[in-house]
Amino acid sequence: MAIIAGIDEAGYGPVLGPMVVTIVAFDVPDEKAHHSLWELLKDAISLEFKTRKQRLVVRDSKKLYNAHTGLKPLEDGVLSLLRSKGLNILSFCQLLDSLSCYDRETLAGYPWYAGKDYPLPLATNVAAILNYTDLLQYTLNKQGVRFSYSSSCVVHVREFNEQVRFSGNKSVVLFNNCAALISRLWNLYNGHVRLIVDKQGGRNTYAGLLKNQLSFVEIRVLEESARISTYEVKAANKQMEISFVEKGEEMCMAVALASMFSKYLRELFMRLENQYWLQSIPGLKPTAGYYSDAQRFLAQIALVKKEKTIQDDVLIRIK
Repeated sequence: MAIIAGIDEAGYGPVLGPMVVTIVAFDVPDEKAHHSLWELLKDAISLEFKTRKQRLVVRDSKKLYNAHTGLKPLEDGVLSLLRSKGLNILSFCQLLDSLSCYDRETLAGYPWYAGKDYPLPLATNVAAILNYTDLLQYTLNKQGVRFSYSSSCVVHVREFNEQVRFSGNKSVVLFNNCAALISRLWNLYNGHVRLIVDKQGGRNTYAGLLKNQLSFVEIRVLEESARISTYEVKAANKQMEISFVEKGEEMCMAVALASMFSKYLRELFMRLENQYWLQSIPGLKPTAGYYSDAQRFLAQIALVKKEKTIQDDVLIRIK
């Protein structure tokens, strides 16, 4: 079996809330390793709403999530894929635990997260998830494919600020968290792994960064260009091919799914943060945390923030 994996983030640009980076992986028969997962799983997964029928839609979260669709398409996809590998997610904290990102001690440092949990799903329903999962499992089995792995790094505001201060550059913070997920995948699998990572900004060279984070392996440059940069990582009986691809979520379904996981998690965290302030300021318009609206939100919560002695370092990113 070959391993096809993807990494993508949500929340790199906002002023408020966490940055989330997720990796997902599929086991695929060797003879199908170069096929598109969208094509292999087309009986259960669609790229478009208009052609989906009873299928899940899996695509870049920026095109899937908006004010009209809300959380439902993200929630349908995330919870159905997790259920296909035997994880029946019933709460927010259970979801965090399933993605290896439930850090109780870190969450306790944020009044909007500390001790908080709530039931899932929020926007869809269990019957819909069961229907999607049945078709998904049938199609996965038919193609000999398995959704085998998912894991996230959630970088909350204080930790994000600390990492930016240490590295001096938030793009390095993003890469280091990607590298942590790459290490998890590397330690989990033997054999051949094909990993696609959505390209990060204008960077075209990643060999030095990979060597800094994966110093125990041999790294060889296969290609470096504006569109794609590919590296071979080898050690003992393991081999991984890592490609940083421009608009990777449009080329690889695993990257698109990682984008959905990351966005869904971030939105669940933002829901808690918005609810915290809404309890003290009835009628307060929620924020997604991006710069312009974050300034409006911060101005409206300023008095309550002062009364509650909330420090900027747990609320506002420095970059």
